[in-house]
Amino acid sequence: MDLSREKWQAMCLSDRQVLARQLAIQLPTGFAFHSIERYQLGEEEHHVALYQQGDATFTLIPGGEVSIGFDAYLWQPNIDELESWQDTTAAYDLDMSLTEHLAAATLPIRQTVLPPLLIETIASAIGWEAIDSSDPQVQDILQEYGLRHVEVVQGNRRIRSRPTANGEVIAERATNPTHAEVAAQYRRFGFRLPTADEWEYVCGGGASTLFRWGDHVPCDRYPTDVNPEEAAWRRQWALSAGELEYPPQGFTADWIAHQQPNALGLSIASDPYQSELVAESGITRGGDGGCTICGGAGFFVGWLPLATAYFEAHSCTYDPSKSISVGYTIARRVLELSFN
Repeated sequence: MDLSREKWQAMCLSDRQVLARQLAIQLPTGFAFHSIERYQLGEEEHHVALYQQGDATFTLIPGGEVSIGFDAYLWQPNIDELESWQDTTAAYDLDMSLTEHLAAATLPIRQTVLPPLLIETIASAIGWEAIDSSDPQVQDILQEYGLRHVEVVQGNRRIRSRPTANGEVIAERATNPTHAEVAAQYRRFGFRLPTADEWEYVCGGGASTLFRWGDHVPCDRYPTDVNPEEAAWRRQWALSAGELEYPPQGFTADWIAHQQPNALGLSIASDPYQSELVAESGITRGGDGGCTICGGAGFFVGWLPLATAYFEAHSCTYDPSKSISVGYTIARRVLELSFN
């Protein structure tokens, strides 16, 4: 079966439907073809085949040679980004240009060959195991905090609970796995983690821009912030001791590019606090654990961990022999497609 990028891109919609359904027949039990959908973000647009396995959705990534990485010296910052960088250099006494910093914080342009694969569209939190809500410590949490989304450390146990819409309680405990244990668990069910290069390609969706949506970001907030208008209202609400009424018209999110599915239908690199595991142990992609934002490094550099080719050793590497950072680490499954 030819699952190459070249063939997929040359096919009409009806032929893609036929190929996608033929592939579904050869997939492991539990997989089913869902649909072919069109996704667009920034300069990229793709028609992708989607498959379901239980509650999870997977995107088909045809195989072939692709270009990944970023050339910082071809990038042109706007005035807001330059001003944000000036604030950063002044605060941290840095003697380098924004272009030089960007070149050091992103991986260079390179070519790589991808195998055809299915990849989960949404990553999952890693290091949590379901426990019964009748667990004594869960009951203690419910008695103290009620039906709320809460996370508590009790001794050497870290437990979180949250209510469902029908009033049930979902409780989990942290298992603190290593990278090797996560990878082994995936392999037991026929999956693996994406390689760093695979992750980078599916994050950008083929876009050559700094971010998958384009080259620029709003420099009046961090990715985790609300828009400035709502932020101003929240400050006034706090000053009023909670008496300021919420505007009847509410607030409209004016920048959501990082929260939208990319051109391959993936939700990816949307929260700098969440780093994503890849097949190579000791490195992560898609975030910095919130280091930049917590350090108040400046708005532009606060967005940089969401850049497709972002990689800084001080925030994207870890000791693979130690447990992953539960609560700050996510992962997604890959099913590599190979047919004789």
